[in-house]
Amino acid sequence: MIMTYPKLFIPSKKRHILLKIVTLGFLLLGNCGITSAQVDSSRVRVATKSFPPFVFEDSGKYAGFSIDLWNEIAKELDLDSEIYGEKTISDLLSSISDGKSDIGMAGITMTTQREENVDFSYPFFESGLQILVSSKNVYPWEMVISFLFSPILWSTIIFLIIVISIAAHLMWILERKNNPEFPEKYIEGIWEAFWWAVVTVVTVGYGDKTPKGVAGRVVATVWMFTGVMLISYFTASVTSALTVEKLDNNITTIQDLHNKLVGTVRDTTAEEFLGSTKVNMVLFDSIEQAYIALEEGKIKAIVYDAPVLRYYAKTESNGTAKVVGAVFGKQSYGIALKSNSPYRESINQAILLLKENGTYDRIYEQWFGAD
Repeated sequence: MIMTYPKLFIPSKKRHILLKIVTLGFLLLGNCGITSAQVDSSRVRVATKSFPPFVFEDSGKYAGFSIDLWNEIAKELDLDSEIYGEKTISDLLSSISDGKSDIGMAGITMTTQREENVDFSYPFFESGLQILVSSKNVYPWEMVISFLFSPILWSTIIFLIIVISIAAHLMWILERKNNPEFPEKYIEGIWEAFWWAVVTVVTVGYGDKTPKGVAGRVVATVWMFTGVMLISYFTASVTSALTVEKLDNNITTIQDLHNKLVGTVRDTTAEEFLGSTKVNMVLFDSIEQAYIALEEGKIKAIVYDAPVLRYYAKTESNGTAKVVGAVFGKQSYGIALKSNSPYRESINQAILLLKENGTYDRIYEQWFGAD
């Protein structure tokens, strides 16, 4: 037996409106299902890197500002995450673009170049670059030793010796035949001529040796006036050497680093910035290596992420280093994700929520103190 049901009569115009409502309802339900499936009951692999105070690593366990922030984000999104470490930021970003990990969380600067391979969340920390210098006391004897080995000083001395030697040879050649004060034998004669040139150039003028011939006296006259200029040149060079030595220990801006040895970490935004300046850049594989080089006096300063340098100067340097000058090269830290990651929008919402409900400020004060 075939059962039939009475057909409901719905006008065509109302039928069209009803169809639109039903279709829209299905779309909304479908989108809600996708969003939920993207974040619920998911296990994500999170790559990080030692970056105090954002990330500390101890026997495979991680802590720090970025780790605490991520744990709150994961809690908000009900995500089960596995955190592991990479050696460099380049390795971290490669692990994300290659699909080895889903998320990168440390202190990763957002740049257009990096955006070509990975996506970024909303910025969760505003940073920049700063300068770290040694704060050790410079003792007078250290300045004297440094001055004695100054390139400026020794280049001046070598130049004076060469000029004095030329004057001595001229005087010996012109006077050796008719003036017993300048013996004809080369060694004895040059020694006496050199002595005459020195006492003349420093305007002492003992008078124990004087030229007799006309040509010799002409050379002596020229040499006396030359001596005035040479002494002025020597004085200026010594002053310059002392000034440079003082400026080496008086660094406050990026301009003060010109032509100085400045350390930073390889493959970072700090390296990119210093590449456009006139500093003599020294690259290290880790910031810890740069700290050691600064302490040993192998470099004059370090340029790196401001919060990292501030944390080191305040807690780990034991007063041997200090941060100077204002922050420059402003940059923002973000969470790195795979391109078109399904977690991006949810993470962005979680970051905004944590900032609104005060959780972000609580974590910030825990690691950096109140502003």
